[in-house]
Amino acid sequence: MRRLLIIKRFLILSIFCTYACSNPQQIGKENKQNKDLKELLGKNITVIGQTINMKLGALLITKNGESIWMEGMDSWPDGYYISEQNSKSVKVTGTLIEKNDLPVFISNENDSIIQQGIYRQKGTNLEKASHRYLLKNYKYIIIK
Repeated sequence: MRRLLIIKRFLILSIFCTYACSNPQQIGKENKQNKDLKELLGKNITVIGQTINMKLGALLITKNGESIWMEGMDSWPDGYYISEQNSKSVKVTGTLIEKNDLPVFISNENDSIIQQGIYRQKGTNLEKASHRYLLKNYKYIIIK
C-alpha cells in the first residue's frame, strides 16, 4: 500500500515536472514558456523555491511551479526536507542545464515484464517526456 502511494506521488510529480513551463528568474511576476528557459541554458541563475527529495534526487519547486533538479545531489541535507508540509525555502544559484534522462516508457499490454519508470500513453514523444532542467555548480542557502 505504501509503495503504491509512493509510486503515485512520483508519477504525479513527474507529470508536473514535465509540463512546468515558467522562468525561475521571474518568480511572482509573470509566467514564461520553456523556450525562455532554453535561452538561459548555460547561464548562471538564481532561483527561490521549496526543497523536495525524490527517488531521482533533490528537486526544487519554484513558487510559480517550475521544477529544477540539483545535479549530483541524491537528497537535500538533513532538515531541508522532512515532508511535503515541512520543507525549507531555499535560494539556489547555479548554472542551468538540461537533460533527457527521466525514465519514461510506453507499456505493452502483452509484455510480461514489469517496467520501472514513468508510464506514458502510446504516441507520446519519449524524448520530450524525458526532459528536465537541472542546476549544476550550485550554492544554496535557507531563506525560511
